[in-house]
Amino acid sequence: MIWNTFEIALFFVLLFCFTAQLLFYWVVLAKPYYYMQSSIKMELSEPTEAPPVSVIISIKNSQDDLFRFLPYILEQEYPEFEVIVVTDGISDAEEEALIHLKNRYSNLYSTHVPENTRNVSRIKLALTLGIKAAKYDKLLFTECDSYIRTKDWIHLMTRRFSDRKTVVLGFSALDEASGLSRKYMAYDYFFSNLQMISLALFNHPYSGNGRNMAYSKEHFIEQKGFVKHRVLRQGEDDLFINDIATGENTAVELSAQSVTLTEINDYRDWIRQKTDRMLTKRFYKRGPVAFWRLETFSRIGFFTALIICLICGLPYTSLPDFLLPGIALFCFIVRFFSQLTVINKINEYLELKKSYLTILLYDLFQPIINLYFFIHCVLKKKENYTYRYEKR
Repeated sequence: MIWNTFEIALFFVLLFCFTAQLLFYWVVLAKPYYYMQSSIKMELSEPTEAPPVSVIISIKNSQDDLFRFLPYILEQEYPEFEVIVVTDGISDAEEEALIHLKNRYSNLYSTHVPENTRNVSRIKLALTLGIKAAKYDKLLFTECDSYIRTKDWIHLMTRRFSDRKTVVLGFSALDEASGLSRKYMAYDYFFSNLQMISLALFNHPYSGNGRNMAYSKEHFIEQKGFVKHRVLRQGEDDLFINDIATGENTAVELSAQSVTLTEINDYRDWIRQKTDRMLTKRFYKRGPVAFWRLETFSRIGFFTALIICLICGLPYTSLPDFLLPGIALFCFIVRFFSQLTVINKINEYLELKKSYLTILLYDLFQPIINLYFFIHCVLKKKENYTYRYEKR
């Protein structure tokens, strides 16, 4: 059988997208797996000193999350650290519980966002108050809906600091619950964090997760706080890291014990985070954004070419009719098992739940869902800016 021009072009599109996808998985997204393998075999080259640390947590409408998880942070096995809680409109009962914890733990301090504050991002103001109240140079951040696995979390994150490394990025994951939609949310969150960590390991950091990251206070002073993106309600973590992180000053902490986990309690919170990231992404460094768009386009191109290749052989009346569909099916199987191997190897090292056949469903629908959030972000654009700048 001689292929026509369309089939030849289709074959090369399939081959290009297939090759690109394999490179993305085995070279880029597998980088954390290679990194963790080498970390287990070798001792850290960084100094083992334990610098004093200020852990900063902003809390708003906590619904008791903070008071379930805060003792795990306060009881860390670390020589010198403080925990600063910045509250924003918590209830009287939560305020009383916080006072009780302060009486119990001498290294716990708190401040609050003024109730009448307007025309600014309240989360950025809360973190600004916390950072200014911090007495140590090393700042470690997490959120009140996150919890940690061990009493070594502070040690694991701060061991990456050195004279050259002043920004540390950790891994965060959603604690997967039952239900297909919740499993997808956990996978989507995992995949976005995996992208962030992978490029950071290639010395191209572009984002951070406020549930697990650290940096020196000098960066906050140099940037004059969050003034660069003051018109946005969001960006206190990812955009700030985007501005300060370089290949020379950024380190990655990647181990099962340093992962922060968040329970999926509310769909609205996940939707809010997706919308926030979609908005702030337009301010990221262009290189990483274009790089991951190429991954998305090659993924879409691969599945599109795959489907057309399978259709081209119809009605499969002779053996030559199976050639192009057979090649496409082989490429699909190789890509699927490559994806499954890379993702589950990383999940295994980080002690997260593995994915199997559902990963194919997530893979197909992720670009569609991301497109929905992109359109949603465009339509709701004004809601993401502070009141003062909306009126100008």
